[in-house]
Amino acid sequence: MAITPTLAAAQSVSDASLTERNKAVVRAYLAEIVQHGNIVARERYFTSTTTFNGDRDLTRQFARVEDMRRAFPDLELTIERQIAEGPWVATRVTFRGTHAGEFMGIPATGRRIEYAGTAMDRLEEGKVVEMWHTANMHLLVRQIAVNASPPQKP
Repeated sequence: MAITPTLAAAQSVSDASLTERNKAVVRAYLAEIVQHGNIVARERYFTSTTTFNGDRDLTRQFARVEDMRRAFPDLELTIERQIAEGPWVATRVTFRGTHAGEFMGIPATGRRIEYAGTAMDRLEEGKVVEMWHTANMHLLVRQIAVNASPPQKP
């Protein structure tokens, strides 16, 4: 007996493959650009019209990445969860590192930090065209402030 896949079944396989490719692209840019600070790789992952939180000028975002890398040179990014549907990829991350350089006017403290972030990325033809990211910067600053105590685990 021959089994002929229906159009819907073939489409779902195609969609699954596309979402896995999109997730891989997001993982790759988070590792290469955010974690390792390789800003020159941006053309591999983003288009000339990509937006970050509604802003078409990505140079500000790349400058923030460079500032983070200077202040936290050992910054590590762990992907905790990643979900994709259609062109969208949602990623929850945890950042960890050591405050070894000035950040937001706060001199290096040598303290270990940990904070969370989320990314919602929309991809077209294998490249990110729209990014909506948040990070718990309040928690980060609390951890490096002069009178800060180490973060407590729940």
